[in-house]
Amino acid sequence: MSRRLIAAAVALAAAPGLAQAEAGADDGVHDQELGARLGLAIGSRVTAGGLRVGGHYLYRLSDADWFDGAALFTFGGGGAACFRDRSDDIVCDHGRLDGFAGEVAVGVRRIFFDDPSGIRPFARAGIGLRVVHFGDDDVTGLAVPIIAGAGARLRVDERVAVGAEAQLELGAGLFSRGLGVAPQAALTLGAIVEIALP
Repeated sequence: MSRRLIAAAVALAAAPGLAQAEAGADDGVHDQELGARLGLAIGSRVTAGGLRVGGHYLYRLSDADWFDGAALFTFGGGGAACFRDRSDDIVCDHGRLDGFAGEVAVGVRRIFFDDPSGIRPFARAGIGLRVVHFGDDDVTGLAVPIIAGAGARLRVDERVAVGAEAQLELGAGLFSRGLGVAPQAALTLGAIVEIALP
């Protein structure tokens, strides 16, 4: 009888820890993760848009905050869309899915508590350094976008999480061919896969 009581007491004492481990399974014991992104960037004028692919590295800063560093590439189409207006100024009016861009970005991601389904929402803020190019117009620029986004992820395995995200990118760039300083504005939507490192 006493053995059963002791076993029950031990199980009861361990239960909160097990429940916490299950509820916080997304946190796990890992401090680093590698991820991949695939989605769509919607730009215009001299902001490149198209297929957005990239990878990112996460490093835990606290229970809720992670450093988020990324390398991203945007592949769009489109032809020449720059011309001189009546004032003899060069104007570019590229479509929402035109151009090419490559960038590196750093920021912080905050992961919030999971809901009963196990989905964990997060918010991200950061800054990037982007090279933008429109080949048919021979226009190249260096831009600095400010990034703000949100998403959610779900751990499907001890080490693997999947999710979706959206972010707004606003900033400015310095462009060739006499364009000078021009704004950057894009909306990106995509899917993410993240793998915890040992």
